[in-house]
Amino acid sequence: MPAHRTSGFSLLEILLVLTILAVLTGTVMLSFTGAESEQALKGAAERMAMRIELARQHSLTRNREWGIFVEEDGYRFAEFDPEQQIWTEKNQRPFNENDLPDLVALSLDLEEYDSLPFEEQDELPQILIFSSGEITPFSLLLEPEWETRPWQVTSDGLARVEASRVEGLL
Repeated sequence: MPAHRTSGFSLLEILLVLTILAVLTGTVMLSFTGAESEQALKGAAERMAMRIELARQHSLTRNREWGIFVEEDGYRFAEFDPEQQIWTEKNQRPFNENDLPDLVALSLDLEEYDSLPFEEQDELPQILIFSSGEITPFSLLLEPEWETRPWQVTSDGLARVEASRVEGLL
């Protein structure tokens, strides 16, 4: 007499399917988390370039020099007060925000100043934005601690400030 086989799945088959689903779900979740960090890095670079261009416009319209102080963990804007001969930090939006993602460090590369129209001061911004529209030529690297290519914000001093992905580094 033939053995009757009941229809359905064995416990082993069900456990195998559940294991495969768990691995796939974990992979998808990790890729979304990585994409979120990448998007935050790109957004920070693009906002930084936009803010620098906005500071350039304020400098032109108000006929005042502006500057950007750059630290490893952030940056801040200031305007030069010619009467008092001091740099005044800008605390109103959008210049008061420092929205770098966590685990991102800044490194600045710029050309040296030959002479400046400011008296010697203890703290001079690394990037100067002149009322003529010129800006200190610079390259500002946003380096994440996770494994990905960094972003850079650059200007040659005359052209628009650009944010772009650094090619070839990882």
